[in-house]
Amino acid sequence: SSGINAEYGHYCRTPILGVLGHVDHGKTTLIDTLRRTNNVALEAGGITQRNSVFQHTIPENKFKFTIVDTPGHAAFSNMRVNGTVLTDIAILVVDAVEGVKQQTVECINLLNENQIPMVVALNKIDLPKADVEMCTDMLFDHGVELEDIGGSTPAVPISALNGTNIPLLMNRVKDVTDKLNLDSRLDGIMEGVIFDIQVNARRQILTTIVVKNGSVKKGDIFVTSDQATKVKALLSTDGKNLQLAKPGMPAIVIGPQHYSDNCRVGSGVFSLPPVRSSKVLAKQNKLIGQLKLQLVDDITQSKQALLAGGQKKISFFICADSKSTIEILRQMLEELDHDDIKLSVFSSSVKSITDEDLVIAESIDAQIILFNVPPLHKETTAIVHHHNVIYDLADSINTSLQDVLPPVITRRELGQGTVAEIHGVKKKRVAGINNLKGLFDHDCGFVLTRQGIPIWEGFLASLKFQKATIKETTPNMVECGVSFPKMAIRSLEVGDVLTCFVDEELKREFLCGKFFGKQNLEEDVY
Repeated sequence: SSGINAEYGHYCRTPILGVLGHVDHGKTTLIDTLRRTNNVALEAGGITQRNSVFQHTIPENKFKFTIVDTPGHAAFSNMRVNGTVLTDIAILVVDAVEGVKQQTVECINLLNENQIPMVVALNKIDLPKADVEMCTDMLFDHGVELEDIGGSTPAVPISALNGTNIPLLMNRVKDVTDKLNLDSRLDGIMEGVIFDIQVNARRQILTTIVVKNGSVKKGDIFVTSDQATKVKALLSTDGKNLQLAKPGMPAIVIGPQHYSDNCRVGSGVFSLPPVRSSKVLAKQNKLIGQLKLQLVDDITQSKQALLAGGQKKISFFICADSKSTIEILRQMLEELDHDDIKLSVFSSSVKSITDEDLVIAESIDAQIILFNVPPLHKETTAIVHHHNVIYDLADSINTSLQDVLPPVITRRELGQGTVAEIHGVKKKRVAGINNLKGLFDHDCGFVLTRQGIPIWEGFLASLKFQKATIKETTPNMVECGVSFPKMAIRSLEVGDVLTCFVDEELKREFLCGKFFGKQNLEEDVY
C-alpha cells in the first residue's frame, strides 16, 4: 500500500496465485484445467504469448484464488516478472519425466528473490517414465527442499491433462495462503495494477486490472498517468457485469479512450468515487492531479533525445493485439540495442496503423511492426514486419538491420619479415627484409613494429625481389626489398618487424537467440 487512506479498516483480500514453469512442462494445460477453456489450442506457435488473469474457486470450500497466467517461454521473461510481482504464492510446475530444466531454475530464483512461497506440482505422473524421486533430488540441488524429505515446500504429484490430484493441489495452495497476511483496504481510493490492455471488436479499449487496495465500481473516476475518465462498465474476466471489484480481484474496465506510451502493463492506476458538489469537485480535481503525478514513471525519460556518440537511430511503429504484447516487443528491442545503433519505439498502439502513421514512418525511415493484427492494405516504402510468432519477428528484424549496422573490421595477417638492411634513396627509406614468412602483397597494408610497439602503418612505395619490381612475393621467397613513401618513416632500425595485413569487413548481427532462447520452442502443452 502507498499509505493513501490508511485510516480505513482492513479486509482480507483474495490471494493472487502465479503459475510458473519450464516450457512444455504442462503449465498451460494446468491453467486450462483450472479455467476450463481450451486456451492451449489458441496460442500461436503453441506458446502462451499474453498474460491473462482469472478467478478460480475450490468447489468444496468455495475458497477463491485470482490466478495469474504468466508466459512460460523464455522470450517473455519480462512479462513473467511483471506477473510474479503481483502474486502472493506460486505453483511451480515441474515435469516428472524431465525434472528441473533451465526455466525451472529461473522461476525458482525469481520466486526466491521476491520472497514468494511456492507449491510444487510434479506433473505428468501418469506417464511410465515419471520419476518423483528424481525430481525431488533435482529440486533439492537448486535449494528447494520438499516436505517429503523434511523441507518446508509442499509438493503434489498431478496429471494436469487427466485432472489427477488437482483438488489436492489447490487445497495445499490454500493451506499455504492461510498463513499469509493478506490484509488490504476495502474503502477509499482504489489502487491497482494494469495487467493487460486490449481492443474488442467494437473498438472499445478493455483494461484488465488487479485491485491491490480499495475497490472500484461503475461510475468511478479511473485515473492513469495521463488521463482521468469515467468507468463506463466493469466486467469480470469472463465478460460478465461486475458490481464491485474488491482487493485481490481482477476486473476489466471500459472507459479510457486511449493510452499513451507512458501507461504500460505493470503501471499503477487509481479510482475514486465521483462527486457532485462544486466545492468538493475542486478538491477532487486537485487530488486527481496529484495521483497522476504519482503514477508518472521513468518511461517518459526514454523519449529524450538520443545520447551523444554518433549512434544511428532506428525508430519503430508497433501495432499489436494487446498492450502486454507491446511490452514484450518493447523489451525485445531493448535487448537488441547496440553500441553503434539505437532502437526506439516512436509509437505503439493496440489499433490498426493509420494513414498518418504511415506518412510519419516513411518520412523518418522508421520500421513498422504488426504483431497479431491484420496486414496493411496500402503500399508503403517503410519496412514492415508482419508476424504472429515472436521468434519469426526477431529473425525478420535481425535481417533488416544487418545492412544498417556498421561492419566488424577484422585484421588478417598475411606475412611477416625482419628488417636486415637499411638504405636511404632520395629521402626514401629502403629496407632489405629477411626471414620472410607468408605473403607480402604490394596492394595490402603494412605495419612496422619495434619491440612489439607499432611505429608506422600504411602502404609501401614499392616491393622488389632482387632488382625486379613485383606485386607480391611467392612462397619460395625468404627475402625481399621494400621502399617506404617519402618522409613516411623518420626512424628505421635493423631488427624492426614488418607485417603485411588485410582488413576484412564482416556483417554484424544482433544476438536474437540470447533473448528468445530458440532452443526452447516446444509447445507448452501436454
